[in-house]
Amino acid sequence: MAIILNGSTGLVTNVTLPAGTTALAPMTFTSGTNLTSAAAGSMEYDGKVAYFTPQGSQRGVIPGMQFYCLQTGYTFNSSTSTISIYNVGVTLSASTVYAFEGLFVMVRSAALNATYSVGFGGTATVNNILYQTHSVFDSGGIPQFDTTTNLAVINTTALTAFTTAASVGTITAFVTGTVSINAGGTFIPQYSQSAAGTGTVTNQTGSYFRIYPIGTAGSAVSVGTWA
Repeated sequence: MAIILNGSTGLVTNVTLPAGTTALAPMTFTSGTNLTSAAAGSMEYDGKVAYFTPQGSQRGVIPGMQFYCLQTGYTFNSSTSTISIYNVGVTLSASTVYAFEGLFVMVRSAALNATYSVGFGGTATVNNILYQTHSVFDSGGIPQFDTTTNLAVINTTALTAFTTAASVGTITAFVTGTVSINAGGTFIPQYSQSAAGTGTVTNQTGSYFRIYPIGTAGSAVSVGTWA
C-alpha cells in the first residue's frame, strides 16, 4: 500500500494488491449483510452472491460464473442412451437460485430421423427450473444456415423433446434459464435422441455452458431498484 501526499486533495491511498499464491488469494471478502440502502461504488458479498453498485442505489449482481467450454470436440456413439452434453457436470450449492446459459452444436456422421431431447441430471435436487431452447437443424454440417427452427419452453429437469421429428445431420441449440436448487450436488446438462441411428455424434469445439448464483431460494430474487 502506498500513501501519497497530494497538495490539492490531501492524502490519496493507492492500493497495490499482493500476488496470489496457491494458498492465499490477493483479496478475500468475508460474508456479511448487505447495506440497507445500496451506495454507489460499493462492493458487497452476502455469502451467496457478490454485488456491485455502479450508480445511485442500483445494486447489481456480479456474475461469478462457473464456465465450461469445449476446446476439443466431444464425440460419442449414436444411440438412445442419455449423454452428458459436455462430458462433465457442475457442483451447485443448496438453497441457491442460479441463472444459466449454454450452446451445443451436435454434428452427426450419418443423418438420423428422430426427435432430440435435453434435460439435467445429477445429485442436486431442484425446487423449480424454467428454461428456453432455441434450435436449428439441417441435413448438412457447419457452417450452418437454415430456416428450420424450433423453440421450446421447459420447466422440468427430465429429458424433454426440444425438436420436431426430422432428418438431422447437424443440430444447434441455445439454452437459457434459471434453476432453484434445494439440496446441493451435481447438475449435468444431458441429451438424448429417440432413435439409435448409426455412426457418431460430436459436440463441437467452442460449445459452452455457464452458470452463476443470483440469490437465495425461497422467494423472488430482487437485486436493484425494482418496486
